[in-house]
Amino acid sequence: MSIKHILRNEAKAVIISIEGRIVTDNDTADLLKEIQENIEDNKMLFYFDLSKLEYITSSGLNFFVRILTRTRNVGAEVTLCGIQGNVEKLFAISKLNEIFTFSPSITEALNNVNAH
Repeated sequence: MSIKHILRNEAKAVIISIEGRIVTDNDTADLLKEIQENIEDNKMLFYFDLSKLEYITSSGLNFFVRILTRTRNVGAEVTLCGIQGNVEKLFAISKLNEIFTFSPSITEALNNVNAH
């Protein structure tokens, strides 16, 4: 099983819920295109709900690095929410936990933005 995703737009923010497993680049190809379209539409905040993401390989890490690079190039921000288990361990092992912003949940991330 590859991933299932839901992309929801809210003002300048995009909330992307991902569930399943990211094993190859093909698993994220459609989602990458959708995110690129939102970047081109000047969306500035990207929140990924990863609470149902079960597993990723280096292809999954590459996907998130590509998104981070594309968004930072236009001054946008990415927050990874609800990361847990083996996915969280892989981010830590690869040291990517040092360059991404994390939040325990989408709700907390949105509350933090609304508070500022």
